[in-house]
Amino acid sequence: MPYGLKQFLVFLFSLITWPLSVPARIAHRQFGSEALFDFSAKFLSLVPGKTGQYLRTSFYVVTLDRCPADLAVAFGSFFSHATANVGRSVVIGSFSIVGTARLGDGVMIASHASVLSGKNQHGSAFHGLSSSDEVRYEMVTIGDGCWIGEGAIVMASIGRQCIVGAGSVVTKPAADYAVLGGNPAKVLKSMEGTHDMQSTIQ
Repeated sequence: MPYGLKQFLVFLFSLITWPLSVPARIAHRQFGSEALFDFSAKFLSLVPGKTGQYLRTSFYVVTLDRCPADLAVAFGSFFSHATANVGRSVVIGSFSIVGTARLGDGVMIASHASVLSGKNQHGSAFHGLSSSDEVRYEMVTIGDGCWIGEGAIVMASIGRQCIVGAGSVVTKPAADYAVLGGNPAKVLKSMEGTHDMQSTIQ
C-alpha cells in the first residue's frame, strides 16, 4: 500500500483515537507522566485485526517521539514508553513489548519478543530494596534492517542488518551485520558485506 494512502487512513483513525492520544501526549510532554500513555497503549493493543493495527498506529503517530504512518503493530503488542523513536516500515509481531528504544528503518520484531529500556529499568527492586534510585531507562537502538526473532529479549543496542535468533537474550552491544544467538547472546557469525539481509532472513 502506498505510504500516502497509509497516512490518509491513519489520519482517519486518529479521529477515533484523539481522546486517548492527545491527553496522553500532553500528560507526558507537559507533566512527565506516562500513566495515560501506558493505559491507552495497553487498551489499544487488545483491538484485533486491521482496525486494531490502524488504531494503534494513529495513537503512536501522535504520542511517540517519532513514528511514521507505516508502523505495523500486531495484536497484543505495545510500546511501554512514549520516548520510543520509530523509523519507516517497522513491523512488530503479536504480544511483543518495546520500551525506551530507537527502531531503525525496516526493523522486524517477531512475536513474544521484548526490547527493554536497557539493563537497569528495574533498578534494585528485584533485590527486595525499597529504593528506586538505581532505576534507569536507557535508549536501546535497533539498527536499520534488523530482525528480532521469536521470544528474543534485547536489552543492549545492536547495529544495522543484525539477526537476533529466537529465544536469545542480548545483554551486550553488537556491531553491524552480526548474527546473534543464545542466552546470553553471542555473535555466531558476521554478515558483513551482505547488503540484502532480508533475503537471508527468509
